[in-house]
Amino acid sequence: MYKRKIEKMPDSFVVNGKPVFGTFEGNLKRLDIRGVSRPYGNFPLPKFFTNLRIKSELTFTFNIGDFIGFFSFFDAKIFGFSEVVFWNKKTNLKWTYHCVMGPRKRFVPHDMNHATTSTYSKRRHVKISWNRERDALTVAFSLKGDSVRPTASGNLVAIFSNDQFKDLTCVKPAPTMSKCSASYNAALSLTGYVTLTSRDGTKHEMPVTDGFSFLDVTRIYMKFKSSGQFVLGLGEYKGKLLAFRISTESQDAVNPDKYNRNVLFYDGKVTPLPSVVVTHPNGIENNWIIQDYENMVDLCFSPVSRSTNRISILILRSSRDSLYGTFEGTLMTDSEEKISFKSFPGIAERFQIRL
Repeated sequence: MYKRKIEKMPDSFVVNGKPVFGTFEGNLKRLDIRGVSRPYGNFPLPKFFTNLRIKSELTFTFNIGDFIGFFSFFDAKIFGFSEVVFWNKKTNLKWTYHCVMGPRKRFVPHDMNHATTSTYSKRRHVKISWNRERDALTVAFSLKGDSVRPTASGNLVAIFSNDQFKDLTCVKPAPTMSKCSASYNAALSLTGYVTLTSRDGTKHEMPVTDGFSFLDVTRIYMKFKSSGQFVLGLGEYKGKLLAFRISTESQDAVNPDKYNRNVLFYDGKVTPLPSVVVTHPNGIENNWIIQDYENMVDLCFSPVSRSTNRISILILRSSRDSLYGTFEGTLMTDSEEKISFKSFPGIAERFQIRL
């Protein structure tokens, strides 16, 4: 059966200009890959220029009460944008909120122990912060509605010391050994509330409820064009937190079984997963088939609702299709425990970025 060794965390992800590749337990204080020597060829470009090519993204996915969705920040150095998408799992209604942010020092922080990021917008305000000393990750949001979207507000809190918490950091070639990406993933239990207020003043208030969350922070020496797709399942299985993220991307390592970021979290334990093949022969709004060659991943994702986001700013072109749906199939842990489920909630995304 496929095995990928989980190693002890190094002191730094870049040593003497070379990336330190591997799958590492826990988190380093700073998720930082600056300083790689000549990531874009043999010509010695200045470090400040190559550092500008590092793009960052932070995504917090939640499944709580009636709602499933995500908060996402993309940091393109000179500007950034945020996206909030969530669905009502009972009615399949979808709401999306976008915010473009002008130049500032950093939208996605490096510090993995104590940091904050925010949209700094009164109409579409999202603040994500974490403090490991205080043992909490908090998401506070206030999103102004319009004729088609309700005003949404709420507060979500995840606890690091919960026995269901587990995290993992992966540093992989992107796609060659001269460039790298670093990804931090964590699965956490969640508590919070959400309030929706329609234009006529009608309120839908979800009281404080327990749920589940998944944190994804990624930094990458991005190519001019990048594309990919991923699926993320998040929910409860036999009374335990179950979360998985599986992707295929144009910047995957040349040897994806040795270096990838596919991961399964279950009951406070982590299993690195092999590379997969993702197909959707009848289009992305129909069934997605996700399978590997090691008999550890055999999933079918059935989309229910789709959200499309197109952005064109200066030289940036971004296209994202996010879909809410359900999974059916089987995953296997590294202890050879089979996890089989039907109607398991999750999200899929296909993206293309030119920058």
